[in-house]
Amino acid sequence: MGEFKPPERYKMRVLLAEDEPDIRLITRLSLEDAGYDVTLVGDGQAAVAAAQHSAFDVVLLDVMMPLMDGFAACRQLKADAHTRSLPVIFLTAKSQEAEVHQGLALGAIGYIIKPFDVFELAHQIESLLARSDPRA
Repeated sequence: MGEFKPPERYKMRVLLAEDEPDIRLITRLSLEDAGYDVTLVGDGQAAVAAAQHSAFDVVLLDVMMPLMDGFAACRQLKADAHTRSLPVIFLTAKSQEAEVHQGLALGAIGYIIKPFDVFELAHQIESLLARSDPRA
């Protein structure tokens, strides 16, 4: 008789755009530990390109990045019919009220402010996704 293998749990696919290597590493480890499949890029331009060529469930964008900042990347993602419905969450130290409003006005579903609790990050992402889901 063959060995029973339970079906694998779906792994949420996350695109993380972060230019700081240490933050990128700790965020990736935190999300992978929570069962996520994480793709890393180091700037907004690479984030837009990756989102246009691969399927993701959510994009986490830093605001201050080289080549293209997170606001410009979000603007491009929301302007493209292929990526328009892709949820974007800013993961950033930019916590001024005007910046938060700017990100939300561009179409982001939320903000997670650095420094963040690595043990709560996956829960925060899931909460933001649940609140933004029109089926919920």
